[in-house]
Amino acid sequence: MASSIEGTAQIQPSKALGFLVLGSSVYDVLSRLRAQHRIFPSISVIYDSAAPLASPIVLMLDSNGLRLRFDGPDQRLRLIEVLDFQKSRLSYNSGELTRPGIGAGGPTFRSIYNKLFGPTYPGEYMEGEGVYVLSYPGVAFSFPIGREAWKEGADFVSVLSSPDAQPASSMAIFAGSSWLEARTGLFTRPVQNPRSPLVSGASARLSSANDEVEFIKFRDENKVEITRRHNQPFWITLHSTTPQDLITELGPPSAIYRKHDHRLSIHRTRSLSGGVSGRGHQDDTDDTEPEDAQSDDEEDVSDVSATSNSDYFYNYFHHGMDIFISATRSSSHPVATKIIIHGNVPGSFEFQGYRRARWSIELAASSKMAKELRLHSEMGFDEALPLLREKFGEGQRPMPLNRGSDSPSSSCELLGGWEDNESAADKVDVKGGPGGSESTFGNTELYGFPGFIFEVLRNKAISSLTVF
Repeated sequence: MASSIEGTAQIQPSKALGFLVLGSSVYDVLSRLRAQHRIFPSISVIYDSAAPLASPIVLMLDSNGLRLRFDGPDQRLRLIEVLDFQKSRLSYNSGELTRPGIGAGGPTFRSIYNKLFGPTYPGEYMEGEGVYVLSYPGVAFSFPIGREAWKEGADFVSVLSSPDAQPASSMAIFAGSSWLEARTGLFTRPVQNPRSPLVSGASARLSSANDEVEFIKFRDENKVEITRRHNQPFWITLHSTTPQDLITELGPPSAIYRKHDHRLSIHRTRSLSGGVSGRGHQDDTDDTEPEDAQSDDEEDVSDVSATSNSDYFYNYFHHGMDIFISATRSSSHPVATKIIIHGNVPGSFEFQGYRRARWSIELAASSKMAKELRLHSEMGFDEALPLLREKFGEGQRPMPLNRGSDSPSSSCELLGGWEDNESAADKVDVKGGPGGSESTFGNTELYGFPGFIFEVLRNKAISSLTVF
């Protein structure tokens, strides 16, 4: 999507507006927008801080007159809205819909119905909003009509084309045959498009390294199932899978991270159920941590041999995970010993550092007396904790982690409440919703259980999961 100075954005019903493609992840879209801050100088991220994974996430692009809505659990783009036609230059099938500075307001009914999109079925009058929604497959336009001017069963063509009729006030792009059909289950129905528009079935089938990771399942006996969009699942076996296996199946990592840190070594004699690790916090079993994506300790991803005799992380930002490779714990060759899954929770320190990865833990009962364990990434930790304690026992006390002393790598500014704020051109405003406000990154808590470390936010959302 570009401003009128940069070019024209093509309307693709049911698919996209310019490079904004339905089904894309928050991570992918926000990365693209931030890379063009001259064109998109104002970006606000709005979410419900009490339930960031259950409620929609909204990106407001005020300078461009756009609003983008994503579902909370999967963080996929579900709805593209044009709220101000004077701030964007739009076209459809080589015909120009709007040009900023030309005319007043949005496109007229005549230009939409008679020239560009053609006839369509009668739409729907939304009495509460005072608008008539003219719907086509994958795209809809809203026209302001006062209650006194609308009568049930009226000829919408005559009403909307009359001299007194107002131009369209907004446009929506969605997946569905009509807005009436699409708005039911808009944020819950399965998405057909990939999270990244760069992923295609042809390239993914040619090489699985080009494929998209859909889901991650943790099973018994150190087995991790990586479900992919186009290819068969790939299994990572901790303490067995090699770096070569990872590169073959997942492609080269976005970065290779190596850092020695001993700040938690004092806890070695009283391990937090096997260690604490994650981007931005430490590990008391491995003197290594993934931290800032721009750290000086990152390696050239093309020179894997440079790390072959040490411990390091493969950072897969676009897959939402880090994989720890240990050479010092293997007698023959480096192997994967740990996986860190990132939730990209709005309001967290890690927001926009990684794409959100969804996961589940599925552990069968080891005996008649033991309990099975079933957890998933959208669970609040207050719901997951009793199940973990039922499976593993009480566990140790949670360890607080001070995120406020770290510098956020995402260049985001956290703001409390829904109030307006004018941000710098290279910043992103992140606004917590009515459930509460977060003025700083604050503390998180680390909960350790055999084989698992959970980083938990104050709202009980699981920010990251470490499995070892």
